[in-house]
Amino acid sequence: MNSKTELWPPLRWKEWRETAMTVHLFTQIIGKIRLGLMPMQAEWAQVPLSLNSRGLSSVSMPTDNGTLDINFDFISHNIYFFSSTGKTISFSLKDHSVADFYKETVQALDELNINVKINPMSVEMVTAVKMDTDTEDKAYDSDAVRRWWHLLVMIGNVFNKFRSRFSGKEFPVNFFWGSFDLSVTLFSGKLVDTPANSDLIYRVAMDAEQITLGFWPGSDDFPEPVFFGYIYPKPERFENSIIKPSSSYWSNEKGEFILPYESIRTNDPETSLLEFCESVYETAAKLAGWDLKTLEHKPAVNKPKLKK
Repeated sequence: MNSKTELWPPLRWKEWRETAMTVHLFTQIIGKIRLGLMPMQAEWAQVPLSLNSRGLSSVSMPTDNGTLDINFDFISHNIYFFSSTGKTISFSLKDHSVADFYKETVQALDELNINVKINPMSVEMVTAVKMDTDTEDKAYDSDAVRRWWHLLVMIGNVFNKFRSRFSGKEFPVNFFWGSFDLSVTLFSGKLVDTPANSDLIYRVAMDAEQITLGFWPGSDDFPEPVFFGYIYPKPERFENSIIKPSSSYWSNEKGEFILPYESIRTNDPETSLLEFCESVYETAAKLAGWDLKTLEHKPAVNKPKLKK
């Protein structure tokens, strides 16, 4: 991949929908293992997967006999279970239904003597899927998966550049397997009261002032990849703000600003995406009265003196 169009390829939902559904459910299974093994953290910080130079990773999770890393490799299209005991188990992501993937994952955990129970029902989907018996979702287009993942890598690079100015509490670039999106979140440091009738996911996730920028590949009811940006709680007039670039717009349905991926894909996407991130952040933080002088404070770094 060298040209801009290869690094930022088209991602048409209808062309890879079945594969996206399969991979989404694969990541939910591994994500639920992470949820089961990791200690609880504020705003579900223990939940997401992380990008790496081969795919997505659970990063090290504590077990009774050490630690476990589970890595999706979207170049070789295998999944790897690395135990700190020195044992490694892997199998192909191809030619597996979700039920097959679930079964082999459980077998790998058993072989590694890792005891963790997960709920086999998918989450954050319009129609929940019982993953341990799902034999229908099994499409796996290797080229489509690699294009999607490499696009996440390119977007993650921009998100990391964007968040480098911030010194307050933040979520680094994370992949949320429930909603199947990549995002970065910045916090003002102020807690908020969530509505009493909120579900557990919402109560934990939205208990602090936050600005989130992210990327979502689409769905059946919204079949196009988009970038999104929002602040919670939403200050008055935020939806009336002018956000750059000009192809950005406010979605009443989603309660956030949207930037269609295709609108910037072939015209300096890095600069356009960074402009969107900065525009949402600066506008939202100003309207909400965030103390940016403190939140963007950078400590002085003394350069070491060179020996003559």
